[in-house]
Amino acid sequence: MNTVRTKAAIYMAALFSMGLSHPLWADDGSVEERVARLERALNSRNLVQVEMQQQLDSLSNEVRQLRGDLEEANYKLQQAVERQKSLYEELDKAKSTADAPSTDSGGTAVSGPSSEPAASAQKAAPPSADEAKAYESAVNLVLKDQDFKKGNLALNQFLTQYPNSSYQSNAHYWLGQVLMKQGDNGQARTHFLQVAKDKDSSKRADAILKLGMISKAEGDSAKAGKFFQLVIKQYPDSTAAQMAQKEVSGK
Repeated sequence: MNTVRTKAAIYMAALFSMGLSHPLWADDGSVEERVARLERALNSRNLVQVEMQQQLDSLSNEVRQLRGDLEEANYKLQQAVERQKSLYEELDKAKSTADAPSTDSGGTAVSGPSSEPAASAQKAAPPSADEAKAYESAVNLVLKDQDFKKGNLALNQFLTQYPNSSYQSNAHYWLGQVLMKQGDNGQARTHFLQVAKDKDSSKRADAILKLGMISKAEGDSAKAGKFFQLVIKQYPDSTAAQMAQKEVSGK
């Protein structure tokens, strides 16, 4: 009996410490029955605490997941903004070159003096209206319409029809992007390498970044790291360098 009373006293102290009311102990019945009721009350309270802790853990996991989803969404949004920016730049360039002064039969610009020597000016001759239109149409299929199948065909046709176009590097870049979307990383690499060889290309930093992503996707972390570091070193202020840094740091 003393053991039962001692056990009851311990339960009572636990109940009072948790704020449970005294009537559980004041009810009629034997000491054993009252001790049993106290045990059930404590077990019930412990069960509630365990369930609350499980709910807190679940909520914490959901918050971490939401943070990860948010970071991924922000990254994708940044990429979408960059693609949209590229689209506007490409379209502006295509329109401006299409409206550029025509040349006479001798290859000299009809209007306006040139600041470049005649030979250089001839090399940098603006594309024809048909060439600019073909390029603009191909880029629109990729960036505006998101029709990668038709965009693939149009870009390949452009590269074949205008092998010496000033849009060559850009066309290779967008074709590489299309091929990545279609899951053909091998062919995409070929086109990105063409862009990477052109040190004057405005798409070179992005092309090198994509080469790093392809290598990473193929499990070649060492090669991927070299591409990412190259972007960071040669184009430190570019958006491509920021993305390369995230790839390097694993964020």
